[in-house]
Amino acid sequence: MKIREFLCLASMAVCCTVSSVHGQPYLLDADAAARARQAAVNGDVRLKPLYERALRDADKLLSLPDPTVVDKGMTPPNGDKHDYISMGRYWWPNPDTPDGLPYVRRDGESNPELKQFDRERLSDFSSRLRRLTGAYLLAGRPEHASKVASMLRTWFLDARTRMNPNATYAQMVPGRNGGLGRPEGVLDTYSLIDAIDAACVLERAGYLSKKEMKALRVWFSEYVDWLRTSESGLGEYAAANNHGVAYDVQTTVFARFAGRDEVARELVESFADRRLRPQIEADGRQPRELARTTAFGYSVYNLTHLLDMCFVARTLGIDLYDAADGAIDRAIGYLTPFLGNREEFPYRQIKDWQKVEQDFARQLLRASNLRENPAYRQLYERFRAPEEQKQALFILLNE
Repeated sequence: MKIREFLCLASMAVCCTVSSVHGQPYLLDADAAARARQAAVNGDVRLKPLYERALRDADKLLSLPDPTVVDKGMTPPNGDKHDYISMGRYWWPNPDTPDGLPYVRRDGESNPELKQFDRERLSDFSSRLRRLTGAYLLAGRPEHASKVASMLRTWFLDARTRMNPNATYAQMVPGRNGGLGRPEGVLDTYSLIDAIDAACVLERAGYLSKKEMKALRVWFSEYVDWLRTSESGLGEYAAANNHGVAYDVQTTVFARFAGRDEVARELVESFADRRLRPQIEADGRQPRELARTTAFGYSVYNLTHLLDMCFVARTLGIDLYDAADGAIDRAIGYLTPFLGNREEFPYRQIKDWQKVEQDFARQLLRASNLRENPAYRQLYERFRAPEEQKQALFILLNE
């Protein structure tokens, strides 16, 4: 189980509280980790296997080299390996041209060429941060915190290895746009929220100095400037689907971390009118997501970002869950009848139905943590992933 999913479950132990203090994690529930840690210390035998598994998983990461954008085997068009670069996921060589250019789109089909660029490296970086930070919160072992600090310094601060604060070449498409990235590429950096949550945990524990934290905040402030002024950033801000929602969530978190609350508050306060009302119909359908070849998956994917924004908004003292006449609950209500009823879904879902059901079940649990709903919890129990069904922790937290 991923550490964020583990902490999502742990947050069920008591009424979920969301951090509202500036400098605390935004999507990582440190309070849930503290409760789980205390239960383990108190000798709860049902929690022990999951607790020990999380620590073993983190221990395996300690000897691995820190990921960095300069490790890629190719160089962006400007000649600077410090610039992040990725390729559009659903773009493939053109079968009608000798050189395969320009690439053509095959929606829902991922091109394995993605591995040649930075996207998987960034995903791996964020995944390791989640596991190590979660393990540190669970057990307080300094080796986990020290490894997280080293990874953050390597990715953001060390002049030899740092990523430049832009996504100029994110999700570029060979043969198109002169090699530059596209607005969709901004979505790649959503996972940098994990870096901010990790930094907040380490700051409180003293594993990053004031100078280092200041440098990290400067990095993210510069990235916020890029998001708000670049062609790609402005394009993603204007996106009317899950991309626009993801832009708002990450920009809000980055701005909050950088001390630019005016930017964060502007995005949160306009979120209902700019995102919820246009994207969610009266019956809860999300038309722009339903138009995809994996319509159920994209509807759940957008819902995940919407719930993320609800948690982030609470750090500003703003409750978005019931905004826009309960749009989020309507979106959930539209999807729930299709759990276990794939044949009734009137749109396309060309792959991964069971996995998406499990993802949706987890979002129902998160929604119930925002606004208590026993029906959502019951659906979670029924459709959660098999590995979660085996977790003794789930029994512990539902007594």
